[in-house]
Amino acid sequence: MDGFSKEDATYFASVLCDGDPATLQEKYAQYFDHRDPAVKRREFNAKRRAIVNELRARYGDDCMLQYEGMCQGRATAVDHLIPLSSNILNKRLRNMQSPPGKKVPTQSFGSNHPDNLILACERCNAFKKHRFLNREEWLRVMERKE
Repeated sequence: MDGFSKEDATYFASVLCDGDPATLQEKYAQYFDHRDPAVKRREFNAKRRAIVNELRARYGDDCMLQYEGMCQGRATAVDHLIPLSSNILNKRLRNMQSPPGKKVPTQSFGSNHPDNLILACERCNAFKKHRFLNREEWLRVMERKE
């Protein structure tokens, strides 16, 4: 897939589609957008209200993350399943260390495509932040989306 290093593609294929890179391209390409995160955030914020209405019509008002012991139930926030940007893979896959007084550099990943968006309660949304879901969490959310 365009914009991916080999290790990034391998990571996402393992989480999203049981390690199959062909399925990653065929089924999940719309979840990714490697453009500048600031551009993606502006685009998202310009249509946030319409996105929330569309997601509520499609999925209802229940939190789709439902982290045990913290979920408040009613969804009030929109969350990107694949975050717009994250430094997690630079930390995990490349073992990058932060320069003194700075953070590990981020990479641009997630899209504003409706498939990459879910509704979450404030607590679950705050817990997830810029993390990537693990395979079990991903499957649980995908089940709720269907």
